[in-house]
Amino acid sequence: MNANTAERWQVPGSLWQTALDQSSSGIVVYKAVRSADGSIDTFQIQLANYRAEQLIGLTRSEMLGKRVDDVFASSARMKLWTDLAEAIDTAQVHHSELFHRITRTGLDYWFDLTIQPLDDGEQAVVSFTDITELKTAQQLLLGESILFKTLSSTVPGMCVVVVNYFQKVLFANGKLPGLFNSANPDDVLSRRIVDTMRPDYQPDWKRYISSALMGEQHSFSDHWGGWRCECYVGPVRNERGDIVMAICVYRDITEQFRQQQALQRMNSDLQRSNNSLEQFAYVASHDLQEPLRKIRSFGDLLRDRYAEDLGGAGADMVQRMQSAADRMDLLIKSLLSYARITAPTAIANRQKQDLVSIEAVLGDILTDLEMTISERGAVIKHGPHLPMVPGDATQLRQLFQNLMTNAMKFTRPDQRPEVTVTGELVRGYDVPDFPGIDPLLEYAHFRVQDNGIGIDTAHFDTIFGLFNRLHGRQQFAGTGIGLATCRRVAENHGGTIRVESTLNYGTTFHVYLPLHIPEQAVD
Repeated sequence: MNANTAERWQVPGSLWQTALDQSSSGIVVYKAVRSADGSIDTFQIQLANYRAEQLIGLTRSEMLGKRVDDVFASSARMKLWTDLAEAIDTAQVHHSELFHRITRTGLDYWFDLTIQPLDDGEQAVVSFTDITELKTAQQLLLGESILFKTLSSTVPGMCVVVVNYFQKVLFANGKLPGLFNSANPDDVLSRRIVDTMRPDYQPDWKRYISSALMGEQHSFSDHWGGWRCECYVGPVRNERGDIVMAICVYRDITEQFRQQQALQRMNSDLQRSNNSLEQFAYVASHDLQEPLRKIRSFGDLLRDRYAEDLGGAGADMVQRMQSAADRMDLLIKSLLSYARITAPTAIANRQKQDLVSIEAVLGDILTDLEMTISERGAVIKHGPHLPMVPGDATQLRQLFQNLMTNAMKFTRPDQRPEVTVTGELVRGYDVPDFPGIDPLLEYAHFRVQDNGIGIDTAHFDTIFGLFNRLHGRQQFAGTGIGLATCRRVAENHGGTIRVESTLNYGTTFHVYLPLHIPEQAVD
């Protein structure tokens, strides 16, 4: 030990100790204990401050003057002693980070370690600062950065930016959206995030980031320079709940947005086209009735006044013309009826629906079909206490009358038609899936069952189409509009219709109508 060093350490011990005890770092002075060959064998503890006592878990009286292998028996191979010996022998300052578990306290620490050799070549000052919290935060950030990288690399269009409390970018990954000056994440690292953005967007994003660092969260959709993004801006907290960072997550939804816009345009175009077609059908069917009335009127005149002049062949032609006119009249009336229930006003009026008694509707239908029922010898039954439903009584009458007429029509000539109508209440989860269904609400389920010729399962999806006929006109008369009308009435009321059938064993039509007025029915 030279004179300067000796003089330094000859300052009164109490003064040195008082000064060292004020340090937030642990400080220990070690002296080398050498073997016969001059190599360092162990170390003797010469001095320790109050913070060292706290971290090591021993008092000064338990440490001073003792060898480290007696005090720290379990740390004989600790790298600290190798680094300490090298620093003393080389007279070079050593700096490193050390992870160590203090045996007496059972606590794990990360230390920022500095070994400062003294001029005598035999002693060194070891100072160690607890950086456990800092290392934990760094490891947390590293783990989160791995997670962010995984997200941005596996989720299409995902971009993540993390800033610290000073709003400087700690981490960025993925292609940056159009509000940034550059799409390259490396260009924003270590810079204030608002300084990396285009000037027009800086005021808003300064507010977003500042409020996120105060605990607020923001979720929204926005667009910049051709980009359409879903954004999230919010705080990142440590294990104690303290806000340490803010995170910005961007997801590019440009393509999805374009597809959605295109779909909306197509839906609008389709709606306009449908409205035009429905209007055309209504006008055409209405206007066609007048010329058809003239054709039938002149046909009647030819038959009544000029039958002798026409002869047998001419009379047959007139009869065929009249039959064709009758079929056209039926077709026009059916088309007009269908056009009325598909008109926008018929659909829009659903919110004005009253409760309709299906039993009363069936009673009116049976009165109207009394002659047909008598001619066919049909047996019509309907269960008691059929559910009442909110709806348009005229449309619902069309639905059930079409189903009952078909049930009596599509039977073998030698077969007595039997038609049964029943109804019950069911929950939405027992109803076949269709747009707008609510599984938690109640629906009325009606069955119209017959003993007719049945329908091949291959035609289940086509029978509800407009003008679709499964049989020739010579077999069964009709226009092919009845079931299309039934489906449209059910849909107008927020419901649906399904068919169940077996060839030669009859058919059952299932009609599901809500007991509530669907939301889409309200303006």
